[in-house]
Amino acid sequence: MAACAVPVVALLGPAGAAAAALLAFAAWRQRLSRKRTRTELAAAKAMAEALRTTVAELRSGAPPAASAEAAAADAPPAVAAVLNALATSARFGADLPPASGRQGQVAKAWSLSRRHGLPLADLLDAVRRDVVAGARFMARADASMAGPRASASVLAVLPGVGLLLGEAIGARPLHVLTGTSAGHLLLVLGAALILAGVVWSSHLTKLGAVR
Repeated sequence: MAACAVPVVALLGPAGAAAAALLAFAAWRQRLSRKRTRTELAAAKAMAEALRTTVAELRSGAPPAASAEAAAADAPPAVAAVLNALATSARFGADLPPASGRQGQVAKAWSLSRRHGLPLADLLDAVRRDVVAGARFMARADASMAGPRASASVLAVLPGVGLLLGEAIGARPLHVLTGTSAGHLLLVLGAALILAGVVWSSHLTKLGAVR
């Protein structure tokens, strides 16, 4: 990391290197936010599919432990952990430990079935339908925020377009930003404002998706 930073500082100067680091962090934040959304959607789909398999096994007459283990065999690690915990609890007739999110829903379904004799297949199928509905809502909300995200991205690159236009007409903004003390300050400040704008727009689009 330090070896990569030396040529950047030599080429752009300390202020330019700081601005480049801020802009790189802004781009990383944007990419991380999109990756997180895709990961959450994939996890919801995997859980829904695993519950569908579990319900099918239960309705075919398999015991709860075997049904959960069969579904866990082809599930991603996080989903498999939930189902294996269910299988262990079913085998020993114990409750699942308290949890939140989808694991908590599975735990409540198992507890209701064990204590009150309700069909576990029906309870887990209700959890599956809830997971599917949640994933569909998340996908629709994410799609509805595509326009605002695109607008935020355009606004983030507009300062760079302004610099190019300034160079094209001979105003030499890059020389001012990299060759003067005031320019150094403005360069870092501008990059910091772009980062703040990216973070704030990401926050607003998340709020819009939730609502």
